[in-house]
Amino acid sequence: MQLFIQGLGQAFQPVSMLYILAGVIWGIIGGAIPGISASVAMSLLLPFTYGMDPLYSLPMLAAVYVGAEYGGSIPAILIKTPGTGAAAATVLDGYEMNRKGLGGKALCMSLYAGVLGGLISIFILVFTVIPLSQFALKFGPTEYFWMAIMGLSVVGAVSGNSPMKGFISAVFGLFLAVIGMDSFTAVKRFTFGINRLSEGLEMIPVLVGMFAVSEVLRQIFGGEVFESVKNKFKMTYPTRKEFMQCTPIVIACGAMGSIVGALPGAGATIASWIGYSETKMICKNTETFGTGDIRGVAAPESANNGVPAGGLIPLLALGIPGSNSTAILMAGFTIAGISCGPMLFVNEPEIPYKLMACMFVAQIILAAVGLLILKPLIKLTSVSKVYLTSAILVFAFVGAFATLNDVFASWMVLLFGFIGFLMKRYGFAPPAAVLGFVLGELVENNMRRALQLSHGSMSVFFSSTIDWVLIVLTIFGVCFPYITKFISKKRAERTAAKEA
Repeated sequence: MQLFIQGLGQAFQPVSMLYILAGVIWGIIGGAIPGISASVAMSLLLPFTYGMDPLYSLPMLAAVYVGAEYGGSIPAILIKTPGTGAAAATVLDGYEMNRKGLGGKALCMSLYAGVLGGLISIFILVFTVIPLSQFALKFGPTEYFWMAIMGLSVVGAVSGNSPMKGFISAVFGLFLAVIGMDSFTAVKRFTFGINRLSEGLEMIPVLVGMFAVSEVLRQIFGGEVFESVKNKFKMTYPTRKEFMQCTPIVIACGAMGSIVGALPGAGATIASWIGYSETKMICKNTETFGTGDIRGVAAPESANNGVPAGGLIPLLALGIPGSNSTAILMAGFTIAGISCGPMLFVNEPEIPYKLMACMFVAQIILAAVGLLILKPLIKLTSVSKVYLTSAILVFAFVGAFATLNDVFASWMVLLFGFIGFLMKRYGFAPPAAVLGFVLGELVENNMRRALQLSHGSMSVFFSSTIDWVLIVLTIFGVCFPYITKFISKKRAERTAAKEA
């Protein structure tokens, strides 16, 4: 704690704060532009850190990571285009709130949840960096497999009125995840002779197509895009009651995001979906989720903003980067001539604790910058839908092009836009398909890895306490939609009986 306080003293120095401010602003911009994720934004900044003092370069890179996780929620709420994969769960309720004229409230809650969740995860990082690293080492292929399956149990929460169609949508997403070169056998799967599919489908084109372009097509064919904007710009903020209602959710999901971030290979996308699904299972009156419930914004935003600090746990304590972003941060350490791992806390303990302190300051700066840009952002909702949908299409295709620097990605956006549009028209669930696609690789790779290690024995999937805990949570998640539907039906029958 003493080292952390000393780090705070250095982090609040004017020069340090300028570097952190620059990192946060660039991170928000990078996160808000589809295709420019946290890792891309950090990699673009990495060359400028050559020759810099590591007490400035490393906090600036970490600040980019912090800003990007929040920035992804801005287009997710305003134009149904998640800037990062971690913001995909925010679309479900954030965009619906914006459609109801509550975009400012959704953005404000996203900022509040992101900052508080980030601060919670930083305190967890400071006090538990070594124990959580040891816990993360206990996760093997079977634990990661069941964690991904538990994430898939949220299908019922994002399927609307038809769990079966949601299940079919998730299976379709899993199919999309296996397209490309098999990482175990180097055999091409479902590429249909298209060489560009050998490397698999990129996440951003699929997400942008399924969410953003499908929504534009829905509005075009539904005639909504030609309707005049009746409501003028109006900024709204969450009420005190809404803040009180969401704060326990934010604290819990921020802590959960920190733990998920400590697991190599998990990441903010998985954390946000788990946060959303677990919140829906625990909270009361869950029938409003997916229709513009502010709790559906608070949970995933707190979870994914808790991941950056959690991701530092294996990096600093074990020298293991758990994601693309932490791998780039590790490159920043290497450029500075610093080796990550247990000896870092022995030889140069001021470095990791200064980095933690700077991430704390980055959250405070993020809150200030976020509040300053709230009103300009919400003005986008007053723009004519013709211009707004045109801008969405431009961002969608340009952002997808940026991921591969190839027109092929833009064609993929158009294809998945039509697929998402058809799924919506016939009652299927694009969010469930996206969930299956995001988690598909984690499910397949860890299942096959576990079976190889056990020589084909299925008992390996039930061999640890962590496995059984995740299995129980998965079963509960699968049954939850049917349980809530049964309870709602009984309540309606009792109400009808009383009125009669």
